[in-house]
Amino acid sequence: MLSQPEIFDVVVIGAGAAGVGVGIALKHAGIEKFRILDRYRVGESFDRWPAETRFITPSFPTNSIGILDLNSVAIGVSPAFSLEVEHPTGQEYAAHLRGVAQFFELPVQENTDVLCVAKVGDEFRIDTTTETLRAKHVIWAAGEFQYPRLNGFPGSEYCIHTATIPSYEDLQGDDFIIIGG
Repeated sequence: MLSQPEIFDVVVIGAGAAGVGVGIALKHAGIEKFRILDRYRVGESFDRWPAETRFITPSFPTNSIGILDLNSVAIGVSPAFSLEVEHPTGQEYAAHLRGVAQFFELPVQENTDVLCVAKVGDEFRIDTTTETLRAKHVIWAAGEFQYPRLNGFPGSEYCIHTATIPSYEDLQGDDFIIIGG
């Protein structure tokens, strides 16, 4: 007789800032039967930022009015502590997220491409490249950076999306027009 696969309380798709933050919140809420899936690895989209790109919002461990660090994914966690920089690069922030995921012992499954999510009765079926998972709830935390819209308007074929630029130093020319932001 075949055994039924485990049913997770939650499957989180994406292990960037949102996915890691949600994973920590689930742990704090006492939810233990969850898994975080990522197509590549924790923080991968940040790793793919152009080399010169930095966070606009500063990271700081505390301030006079008690507001949390805007770049934090959990209470008591700040890139300012782990990185000791105010405006981290994408690569630095990705390393921070990997450290936070490891510290909180999040159940991250890397190198897993989600092929399909389907509602089946009272649960979800998540088909991946390696297995099929079942969950009561699914949280989509995959973000937008890895899915750039390259044909959003007439003439966009002449544009370069920031998600496709490894380093701005590689761009030829001196004058550029930025559309969006």
